[in-house]
Amino acid sequence: MLQISEGTSHEKTDNQPWVKSLVSFGSWWKTSSIGLRRIALISMPCDSPAAGLVALGAMIRDLGDPYANDEVRHFKNLQDYARQFLDSCAPCDLKCNPEVKRCGYSKQATGRIRSPLKPNKTFKVSSETNHEEDALAFVYENGEKKLTYKIKPQHALDWHKEEDPPVEVRKVEERLLLYPYNDLSEGVEIVQENLSRTYSGLVFAGRASGETTTREICNEFCFINDQNKYPLAELLSIYNWHQGRVSRIVYFNTRTEACDRQPILPSLVVADGDSAFLRVFDRPEFQHTDVIGVVNRNVSNDRLVSVGHKIRPNIWYESDTETTQKLKELPKGISISIIKRRHKT
Repeated sequence: MLQISEGTSHEKTDNQPWVKSLVSFGSWWKTSSIGLRRIALISMPCDSPAAGLVALGAMIRDLGDPYANDEVRHFKNLQDYARQFLDSCAPCDLKCNPEVKRCGYSKQATGRIRSPLKPNKTFKVSSETNHEEDALAFVYENGEKKLTYKIKPQHALDWHKEEDPPVEVRKVEERLLLYPYNDLSEGVEIVQENLSRTYSGLVFAGRASGETTTREICNEFCFINDQNKYPLAELLSIYNWHQGRVSRIVYFNTRTEACDRQPILPSLVVADGDSAFLRVFDRPEFQHTDVIGVVNRNVSNDRLVSVGHKIRPNIWYESDTETTQKLKELPKGISISIIKRRHKT
């Protein structure tokens, strides 16, 4: 049976009801169809890694969904990246600053491509790419040596953007471990293949103080059994937060307002804190995405008012009493409000 430890004292306690409740809520939340966006706000009595626990529950839910992976849209994602690099970024004579150039992109495309089949080489998107024929071209040049690969959709899984994790890993040591996810799953039957697959439909928006702070808070919260300790930061599988190469959550840096990679049709954003919640609420890339915000009631009254204004029913949103009525009883001190979009968009 898993125990937990919080903070730097490393003192072990039995898994607390509030921990189970938050993980269960993330796992229970079912994202609605496009256009029927729902917003939830979880109010906590103190500062805690609650948002990370909700995100962990949502991630475990997605581990049980055979369709929760980036394989289907990966080739289209590579095509979009190649088009941006060839048409906009490569010929650009400005040091990358999308706000100055107003090019419509939020991040520079370097054109750099990696493949687990060629782990020691970095390729670049080639002008031989032919979008009309659904053929991407990647080239590796080293002096007079030149390797060019033309990629069709059926081979796309062997290639990924340099800054992104691979879509699917083949080495056992790069996979996610089944335990302790299966011990936290509460009825979710984890699809074994998903432990080897990347997924970007779930986004974790970190605290406004920065990624380092967010990671440290999640790292200080651990699940423990007799043999091992599992920090929350590692279980979230955010790219570069853990040893493996599989990432099931995209990290949105609230301070810089940028994702660590481009999410593909995100279905849920879990926001850690009032600032993160307010930043993601109206962002264009998340306009159809469900949002679960987690706030600490001990922040200033002005900040709570700003958050409360967003969760009130208005001409666009109404109270989601149907979902609220299905909630399990919450531990004392935790409250949840939920609204939903009135009409499809």
